[in-house]
Amino acid sequence: MNQLRIIVSSTRPSRIGHKVTQWVSEQAAAEQWEVKILDLAEIDLPFFDEEDMPMKGNYAKPHTQAWASEIFESDAVVVVTPQYNRSFPAPIKNAIDYLFAEWDSKPVAIVGYGWSGASDAAADLTKVLTHVKADVVGEIGLSFPEQLSTEGVVIDGDAAAIELRGLLDTLHRKVLDLDEVPARS
Repeated sequence: MNQLRIIVSSTRPSRIGHKVTQWVSEQAAAEQWEVKILDLAEIDLPFFDEEDMPMKGNYAKPHTQAWASEIFESDAVVVVTPQYNRSFPAPIKNAIDYLFAEWDSKPVAIVGYGWSGASDAAADLTKVLTHVKADVVGEIGLSFPEQLSTEGVVIDGDAAAIELRGLLDTLHRKVLDLDEVPARS
């Protein structure tokens, strides 16, 4: 079974990201994924503190090594992100910046939420992830109050679930395509 990591990118005490992530996790587990949630509030990465550039892969700190292992061992990643001030929160940028090779060709999907469905956050996040060579396969956005309550309850769950399952299917197809690529000699 394919390994899916779902990242909760908000670390605010009053956040609802963990509730949105749980909903995403339930949809993914019903499909073709073994799911593990990576909550950046619990992981608590300090602001980048490695001596060497991530591109070199010389991770000296145990927290960096653990984070690198989580991303490396996944077949795909879903980033669940709110939109704060027309972009994504700082902890996800920090988490992305810690690594380089682990993101290379990694299929990533974005689930955004906010008053505008997090369209700006998803666009900015796509730009950053593409720069580290991740393969962003798509996004969905949940808008307050039409699709998501401010308490984190998905409204009109059937329609939202169908959209999310389509995104997860795209992610899964990408993983299968990568598995079928012949090894380089």
